[in-house]
Amino acid sequence: MTRAAFLWHLHQPEYRDPVSGQPLLPWVRLHATRAYTDMAAALEKFQRVRVVANWAPSLLLQLEAYAQGRSVDKDEQLARRPAADLNPAERAHVVKESFSVDWELWVKPVPRYAELLAKRGLDLRKVDLMRVQETFSTQELVDLQVHFMLGWMGFAARREHPLVEELIGKERNFTEVEKLALLDLSRQIGRAVIPRWRKLEGRVEITCSPLFHPILPLLVDSDSARRAMPQAALPPRFQYPEDAREQVRRGLARAEQDFGVRPVGMWPSEGSVSPEVIEILGAAGVRWCATDQGNLERSQLLEPPAGPLHHRPWMSGEVAIFFRDRELSDAIGFRYARAAPAAAVSDLLHQIAAAGDATVTLALDGENPWEHYPQSGELFLEELYTQLEARALGVVSVLPREEIRERPPQARIAQLHSGSWIDSNFRIWIGHPEDNQAWALLGEARAALAAAREVAPEAREKAYLACLAAEGSDWFWWYGDDFTTENAPEFDSLFRRNVEQVFRHLGLVPPERLSRPIIAPYKDKTQAQAVTMPPRRLIAPQIDGYARGYYEWSGAGFYRPGLPVGGSMYQGFGAFVQAWYGFSTAELFLRLDPSRSAELRGDLRLLLSRERQKGSRSSWTQEGGAREEKTLLMTLSPGGAECPVRDERGAQCGAGRCGAIVELSVSLQALGLLPADRMGILVRLMREEVEVDRLPRYGELTMQVPDQSFERAHWNV
Repeated sequence: MTRAAFLWHLHQPEYRDPVSGQPLLPWVRLHATRAYTDMAAALEKFQRVRVVANWAPSLLLQLEAYAQGRSVDKDEQLARRPAADLNPAERAHVVKESFSVDWELWVKPVPRYAELLAKRGLDLRKVDLMRVQETFSTQELVDLQVHFMLGWMGFAARREHPLVEELIGKERNFTEVEKLALLDLSRQIGRAVIPRWRKLEGRVEITCSPLFHPILPLLVDSDSARRAMPQAALPPRFQYPEDAREQVRRGLARAEQDFGVRPVGMWPSEGSVSPEVIEILGAAGVRWCATDQGNLERSQLLEPPAGPLHHRPWMSGEVAIFFRDRELSDAIGFRYARAAPAAAVSDLLHQIAAAGDATVTLALDGENPWEHYPQSGELFLEELYTQLEARALGVVSVLPREEIRERPPQARIAQLHSGSWIDSNFRIWIGHPEDNQAWALLGEARAALAAAREVAPEAREKAYLACLAAEGSDWFWWYGDDFTTENAPEFDSLFRRNVEQVFRHLGLVPPERLSRPIIAPYKDKTQAQAVTMPPRRLIAPQIDGYARGYYEWSGAGFYRPGLPVGGSMYQGFGAFVQAWYGFSTAELFLRLDPSRSAELRGDLRLLLSRERQKGSRSSWTQEGGAREEKTLLMTLSPGGAECPVRDERGAQCGAGRCGAIVELSVSLQALGLLPADRMGILVRLMREEVEVDRLPRYGELTMQVPDQSFERAHWNV
């Protein structure tokens, strides 16, 4: 008889903004009406089937907030308002985001939904959403919002709730009342998720990941990445094993709170393990964990037994480790969706049975695969559980906690390899310049927390929670070039917002560079439309807050951001539509042209960066690497009054005026800028520490302080 341990990993990162408490993205709400409910429903009639449900505590926290009505994502906020009341930017958001579902399964087979997709356009790179939204009637917007929710209703919701079946049959001309009823039903389904799983105790073993799903080995010591990646370029060392312990401890406590049983098993985030992590798990009472077979194959083993190494649990210290069969796990996650369910399950069980008297571990994502299976995976899961119930081919499903009790592992690991489920290393989360920049910022915040004194316990706890959230793996997953998502700007912003809150809760001013996105501009499709032109000649504009004709700024550098779309972090058109920048021989000039509806009030912050000056004493802040930075502040005073420009020390280094436009000049000498210095500028408009606008949207405006060659090239033409 072959024993099969199925581990379904249920996970979402912390989508809630650390200031507002509201989620930027809707995936917890949407998965609640599909996978989180379906995966429990699929098991309920099978008495002999055993599976592991591994929960990310960051998901459990958000499920609770959603079920209690404390959490309302932007899509739900808009859907709860009458479609007729939405402004153009909000309408564009609905038109853009309401097709975020598998088109082949959930859009094209539904005539009304397919009709609306065709009207919007299939390729967003060729769609002007602000124009397209004007062509959508109010009724079409309501139909679109309802179909988006229906597309995320799993097989349990469709079978158990008459409203869902009724609206699917109606297909078009939905009312606002029906839309609100579907939203309320979604929350009702969300409230039932955890109670539904609790009723399956005995058939389901509940396990969890660390609290905010961090890569534990990198928290213990980021330099441990070199064990599998000896040539990797790594960030400044991050070494806080106490955070790894706390993420594990708090994760276990959260799972126990929700399910009433303290887990004895754990899927370390992304299957990431190291010898130090196993010690931490054992000390926390974890009796078993799971990771990928590749980590076993690269470990030092004591007397390896015959046969496939990963078809049995191994002991490392006091913790048993189950190693996922990569090929079989990935077959469920990526291959079987397009196969006939009976054929797919037969293939799977035959391969499991071929292992003979062994324990085969299948561990994979328990939510995302079903988006691409017909009927949300119902047919496949029904066939799989039916065959497991009958113990077809001698395959019996088991729970790891019972397996290690009934058959204590005899095989031992002498030295466990440090790696994850991807390539048995950590390249996804560290080593790329974007990843390393994020780790450096996180390290700076964590060091500030460690050094903080005389901080109230409540404030320190808030700062620590923000730090733990910033340690989550998902932010680093989307940094680098390995994976892409349309929501990269949101993930980037959430990471930096959490890091920023560490400083704020400690009563410290966050580094200004936290305002600068880490992701490359190409990861935001709106940035492709941006226009940037460097300075071409010296200028001498009159700084009075009013445009005096084309030639006043002729030859200056120019930046115009791409038009925003509904899904970007910038809703509407921002405060400024374009910027001009340039030099005289003694001054740096900046001009900002406001949008028609802009309210010119708040603080203008300029983050200047330049290549580090070797051997010179500088008032600029050392950023790390080869860069240093300086922050300037100008408070806007509408009406044309002079506005001083001051540096971090309060010293005035320039002045500006705010009239029909915003203009300012800054002394190059006061800044310590020299001819030929290469520098960059990021401009932010802040109101009560909330960012209203940023130019440029990504990176910084780069330029070179003019020298004699600049003058010869541009003046003496």
